[in-house]
Amino acid sequence: MLELLINTIIPFLFILTVLVFVHELGHYIAAIKNGVKVEVFSIGFGKELFGYTDKSGTRWKFSLVPLGGYVKMYGDADAASSKKNEKVKTDDKFSFHNKSIAQRSTILFAGPAANFIFSFFVLVFINCYFGFSVTKPIISEVELNSPAYDAGLKEGDIILEVNDKKVEDFSSLRDIIGSSNSDTLKILYSRNSKIDYLETKVINKKIGIRGTVESMKLNIIESILKSAYQIFYFVKVTLIGIYEMISGSRGTEDLGGPIRIAELSGDFWSKGVQSTLWFMMIISLNLGLINLFPIPMLDGGHLLLNFIEYLKGSPLKQKSLEIIHSIGLFLLLSLMVFATYNDVLRIIR
Repeated sequence: MLELLINTIIPFLFILTVLVFVHELGHYIAAIKNGVKVEVFSIGFGKELFGYTDKSGTRWKFSLVPLGGYVKMYGDADAASSKKNEKVKTDDKFSFHNKSIAQRSTILFAGPAANFIFSFFVLVFINCYFGFSVTKPIISEVELNSPAYDAGLKEGDIILEVNDKKVEDFSSLRDIIGSSNSDTLKILYSRNSKIDYLETKVINKKIGIRGTVESMKLNIIESILKSAYQIFYFVKVTLIGIYEMISGSRGTEDLGGPIRIAELSGDFWSKGVQSTLWFMMIISLNLGLINLFPIPMLDGGHLLLNFIEYLKGSPLKQKSLEIIHSIGLFLLLSLMVFATYNDVLRIIR
């Protein structure tokens, strides 16, 4: 039990707390900048464990259930800012619900934006301090009885060109092989400083070799550019994966919930600072992206309602809002239950 606490639960709670704090801090800063008073900044839900009240009247606290957090703004009836508190007379000047659509949208968008910004700066730090991993087209291993093995490629060979296309790194090599419609490839390679070429077959878009991984530290400019591209790439891959799940072309077994995140937190935590930062970057990115989905109860759902209000010229009726948020809550709970079911089923197997 002690080992589970140290290796899994503590890393999970630490990583989750940092990322929730980043997300809610985005909402908090945007709210203050737009003249909205923040009553509560909570890490976790439920009963307060400990906290303090600052000079502006905001209660900063840690709550009993550490799975998430919220910023409760002045005039809110609940932590989700889903409706205005009609039972208490409020000063409209400091109320979230009396701000313009643009101001409310800025406050809502600031949470996911904070997660994206956090991921970006973590990536910049990793690429500068630890280095960016590059898989060079220098063969480190040739699988036995693979097409490359049969063709005569050996460990230490440097792949220069494939089908007359220059190979910069192992990623470009994979792209060339993957985009080829031919069953054979013409490979130009270097061995012991001598250049030669050979032909190899392709099976399932693979030839059976592995590249040499090297870590290369980037300067700040290179790191900023590389990190921006990485963020774009991760977002694209995530959206494609979600689309494939929805369309049915990909299974949902990869969908994980809190249990899976806890397991991975422990795995990355045990491998050191670099792995932990990398994992936090990925989770923060996903947290920001998912919160922008147009699902009621999420920031993206609120933004969609703001857009409808803008087109309509007036807010939706309170009854309609309550129904929409109830549907959103049901969808989120269903997704969480399904993800947890996946986690439990995987553990049983």
